[in-house]
Amino acid sequence: RETGPRMIEVLNKTINRRWVTCPRDTGPTRWAVAYVTLNRKGEIFLSGVTHRDLGSPDGYAILYDAERETIGLRPAANGEKNAYPAHPRGNYGGRRIHAYRMIREFDLVVLETVRFHRCMKDKHGILILDLRDTRPVSTKKKWRP
Repeated sequence: RETGPRMIEVLNKTINRRWVTCPRDTGPTRWAVAYVTLNRKGEIFLSGVTHRDLGSPDGYAILYDAERETIGLRPAANGEKNAYPAHPRGNYGGRRIHAYRMIREFDLVVLETVRFHRCMKDKHGILILDLRDTRPVSTKKKWRP
């Protein structure tokens, strides 16, 4: 049984390795860009940047265009009719909207957590989220050698 600090074993073999340095991503992190996800429970997550770009409202009215399979988030005050509260989420100003009613009301099928590839705001200040332009977000850590 060891009582002291563990030491790294030194490899006494000479092996020629062809090391390649993995470059560090120079772009902004996901929390520094417009970022919105939707999970199968109907929870919509907005990054702090997205929430601030929309004016940091207390809540959002949820709109749906069935013909274009598009969700719209219109900033709204909490007391406004049909406004869903934007609950704080995480340490970077992100928000969570509990919108399972949207899934049921519009018969949406969300099998896994998806990220909206492009987040755009129209001239009326509504955030446009196209369900046909999403990418899956892995929520399970998988090891693939």
